[in-house]
Amino acid sequence: MSLGIILSIISAILWAIFDIVRKKAVQNNSPLKIIFIVTMSQLVFFSLLLVFSDFTMQLNKYIGLAIILIFLNVLSLFLFLFVLKSGEVSIYIPMLSFTPFFSALYSKLILNEELVFIQYLGLVLIISGSLFLHSTQFKTNNLITISYSFFKNKNSLMILIVSLIWSLTPVLDKECLKYSDLYLHGFIQAIGMIAVLPFLLFNKKISLGFFKEKIHHNFLLYLIIIIGFLTTFTQLIALKVVYVAELESLKRGIGIILSLFFGYFFFHEKINLKKLLSVLVIVIGVINIINFT
Repeated sequence: MSLGIILSIISAILWAIFDIVRKKAVQNNSPLKIIFIVTMSQLVFFSLLLVFSDFTMQLNKYIGLAIILIFLNVLSLFLFLFVLKSGEVSIYIPMLSFTPFFSALYSKLILNEELVFIQYLGLVLIISGSLFLHSTQFKTNNLITISYSFFKNKNSLMILIVSLIWSLTPVLDKECLKYSDLYLHGFIQAIGMIAVLPFLLFNKKISLGFFKEKIHHNFLLYLIIIIGFLTTFTQLIALKVVYVAELESLKRGIGIILSLFFGYFFFHEKINLKKLLSVLVIVIGVINIINFT
């Protein structure tokens, strides 16, 4: 197994743990406050890692990409928080299953990364397994009804935009890493996010909990700080040695498998035949991608 795949699997596992910890932390703290803490801690960690940076950068090629990346991160954050406030996030989870597909398109157009046929098949299996797993969220099996309800729902369109952005940001990260080392890039992205994040406070719905709620200092908060940094750091390292679509497919596939594992052992959620079949399809898809990377 190649170093790239090992790093991708580690990144996928960390993202799965980060999602669980983040969901638990948001129960006692406002989402914006959690994101501010995670971003601020990343700024601290990457500041310390600057001792390993050679501080070389092709500024004319890097700066435009970096600004776009910061803007997209803030925009997706704003939209995701807006949907999160609706309390119906689980309904829109299936749309995030398309991130590997969009990443494959973006990486082909921007980075000229081309997967082999069997990897595309694996990508399709991961998306299909994820959609099948969450199909009950649509509350109907009629494709026309699903499509009509989707495009009529403002939150559905927002989460689709989030999916499009989250598919693009790792592609832009990888492009940025051509013109800067990952330590300096991580620092610039963190400080850029910190600078732009206060603009979200102009939205009353999002900023309401930021000023009223106190931060609950507990083990989860410290865990999310550590895991949040490690997910970003390992992903940046992995992006240097694997294709974006490979990384995103593994993140989605392994993330879903681990979410069922965590749900069963830690939250006592039931596992039925449908979930097992969905996971089997996803596992086959993940194996196809790993074996041909």
